Amino acid sequence: MKLTEQLRVLQAAGGDPAKLALATVDLKYPQFSEAERASLKEALETAAIPHWCDEAILAALLEVSLNESAARLARLRALTVVEPFPARGETAVNVHESARLALRSALVNNLGERFQGLSGRAAAFFEDDLTASGRIEWIYHLLCADPDRGATELEELDCAWSSSAHPEDRYALAAALREIEDTGLVQGRARVWVLLVMAWTRASRGEAARLEDVAQAVLQLAKDAADAMAEAAAHCLIGDVLQAQGKLGKARAAFGEYLEICRRLAEKDPTNAGWQRELALAHSRVGDVLQAQGKLGEAQAAFGEYLEISRRLVEQDPTSAGWQRDLAVAHSRVGEVLQAQGKLGEAQAAFGEMLEINRWLAEKDPTNADWQRELAVAHGRVGEVLQAQEKLGEAQAAFGEMLEINRRLAEKDPANTDWQYDLGCAVYRAARILQTLGDLEGAQTMFEEALSIGHRLAEKDPTNAVWQRELAVTHGGVGDVLLAQGKLGEAQAAFGEMLEISRRLAQKDPTNAAWQRDLTVARGRVGDVLLALGKLK
Repeated sequence: MKLTEQLRVLQAAGGDPAKLALATVDLKYPQFSEAERASLKEALETAAIPHWCDEAILAALLEVSLNESAARLARLRALTVVEPFPARGETAVNVHESARLALRSALVNNLGERFQGLSGRAAAFFEDDLTASGRIEWIYHLLCADPDRGATELEELDCAWSSSAHPEDRYALAAALREIEDTGLVQGRARVWVLLVMAWTRASRGEAARLEDVAQAVLQLAKDAADAMAEAAAHCLIGDVLQAQGKLGKARAAFGEYLEICRRLAEKDPTNAGWQRELALAHSRVGDVLQAQGKLGEAQAAFGEYLEISRRLVEQDPTSAGWQRDLAVAHSRVGEVLQAQGKLGEAQAAFGEMLEINRWLAEKDPTNADWQRELAVAHGRVGEVLQAQEKLGEAQAAFGEMLEINRRLAEKDPANTDWQYDLGCAVYRAARILQTLGDLEGAQTMFEEALSIGHRLAEKDPTNAVWQRELAVTHGGVGDVLLAQGKLGEAQAAFGEMLEISRRLAQKDPTNAAWQRDLTVARGRVGDVLLALGKLK
C-alpha cells in the first residue's frame, strides 16, 4: 500500500482507537477484497471479546468451523495489534489491551446486542473450564451477557475462593472485575458483587482501613438492589474498615447488622451451606470486637457459635478444604480467648487442632500462599502458649517455623502489606524469645528489623490502627533490650515512642481494652527507665 493510501486509511479513522485497530486490517491486507477485509475485521472484533483467543474460542464465538477459524486467526497474527499469548497455548493470541478495550467499548456502544451475544457464547465456552483462569473468564463474560445470573455465580465463586483459592487467582479475578467496573458494563446486583469482590481482595492485602467510602457506597447499592446477602456482606466490610481504624464500638454495630441478616437467612433455609457459613463468620467478627474490648466471656460465646457451625459443615463434607480452613480459624479464635483467660492447657489443645488442620491444608497444596500463611499463624499461636508455659525451647522452634514461612511469603510479594505485617510480627516474636534466653544482641538485631518493617507500614497507611499498635509494641521491645543493656538514654527514647503512639490510640477509642492496657504498659516502661536514671519523681 502506498504511503498516501496509508495516510488516507489512518485519517479515515479520525483518531478513534477502535477504528484505528480495525484499520490495521486495511494496512496489512490492501490486496484483499472489501468483503474479505470486512470478514477479518469481524474476526478481530470477536477476538477482542475474551482476554485471549485460539482456534477453538474464535470458532465458538464466530460459529464457524475450526478450519475457517484457524485461517482467520493466522491472518490476525500478522496484525500489529495482535500478539502471541503462550501462557494459554501454542496457538493462542491476545489483542493488545488498549485495542481490545477500545473494540469492546465500540461494540457495547454501537452494537450492544451483538456484544451481548458474543459475551454469551464466550461464557458458554468457558462454563465447563474449571481451571482458575477458566473460572475468571467464564464469570467475566457471564456478567456481561447475563448480569443477574452473573451476580449469583460471582457470589458463589467468591464464597468458595475466599477460603481455598490461591491469592494470585483472587487478584486476577479482581483485575478482571476492575475492567468491567471501569468500562461501566454492569449495574444493579451485578455491580454490587463486582465492587464487593474487588473490595475484599484489597482488604486481603491490608487495605481495609482505606475502604470506608467504597464500603458505604456498596451498602447503599446493595439496599437498592434488594440483595440481602450483599447487604450483609457490605455491613461486614464496613465493620472490617472500622475495626482496622480502631473504632470498635462502631465496628461492633456494623457486625451486629451483619449477624442479624445472616441469622435471618440461615433460619429461612437451614440447608443452605453458604448461608450457614456466613452466619459462622458473622459470629466470628462479633467475637473479634468483643475480645478487643476485653469482654472475654461474650467473645468466647461468639467464637463457640463459630466453632459449632464450622464443625457441622466439616461433618457434612470432610473433603472440603474451605470448610476445613474455617474450622481451623474457629479453633484459633477459641484458643485466643482461652489463652487470654489463662487457660493455657485448653488453649494449647485448641491451637493444636488449628495446627493439625493447617498442616494438612499446606501439604495438600504447597503452592497456596494463603494456606502457607495460615500455617505460619498456627505455629505462632502454638509458640505463644508454649512461651506462656515457659517451654522456651519448644516455643523458639515454633516461632522459627513461623518466621521461615513468613519470610518466604514476604519475599515473594513485597507489595503485600499483610504479608509484610506478618513478617514483622514473626520477627518480633523471635526477638522476644532471644531476649528471654539472654541473647540481647541477637534480640536487638531482630527488634530493629521488626521496627523497620513497622515504620514502613505505619507510614504507608497512618489510619491503620493495627499497624500503629504493632509499631508501639515493637518500640517497647527495642526499649526493653536497650534497658537490659544499660543504654538508658536510648531506652527512654524507645519507650517514649511507645508511649506517644499508645496514648494516641487510647484517646481514639477509650472502649478498646487492649489499647488501654497498652497505655498502662507504656507508662510503666517509661517509669522503669526513669527509675533506673534516678529520676524518682
